[in-house]
Amino acid sequence: MARNKEFDPTEKLEKARALFWEKGYHATSMQELVSQMKVNRGSMYTTYGDKHQLFVESLQNYALETYSAYQKAAVGENSPLRCIELIVKKAIARSFEENKVCMIVKSSFEMAPHDEEVKVLLKKLSNALITIFQEFIEKAQQAGEISAGKDARQLAQFIVGNFAGLWQMQSLYNDKKMVEQMAENMLAILR
Repeated sequence: MARNKEFDPTEKLEKARALFWEKGYHATSMQELVSQMKVNRGSMYTTYGDKHQLFVESLQNYALETYSAYQKAAVGENSPLRCIELIVKKAIARSFEENKVCMIVKSSFEMAPHDEEVKVLLKKLSNALITIFQEFIEKAQQAGEISAGKDARQLAQFIVGNFAGLWQMQSLYNDKKMVEQMAENMLAILR
């Protein structure tokens, strides 16, 4: 008869995610994961597989939580363009509050060039965010807030691609005002 887990797998996954987010995949050791998660190695392997699979699940968990928070930032707003602005502002505020840049962007630079499975996942997660923005852009076009002559998908890709630049500047300068101004310039392209 199989033993019941004596821990909450989601809670432990979030602890692993925090460590991967802080240190990156390569700089995180198995011993650090075991210590951070407060589980024994056997339970970790049984529940999550190896370090790589735990990292993949951490990325998925991060995206689910982050994208949900972004969409909640726009709840109740009638203007689709304002929804986009609120999501961008929420992303910046969260990044500075947590003093961490986006895990997906960070992982893209560390892992995508060398790990095809992670690259495929990162593209999938990025496409999900692109789709969120694209849907708001299309609604904004229908509402007359953004020119219908602009390609909604390309604008959404532009926003998501520019997040990498915002997080780079945050990492280098840690200047919230500068990053917010960069975001304003990015959003001005939509108008």
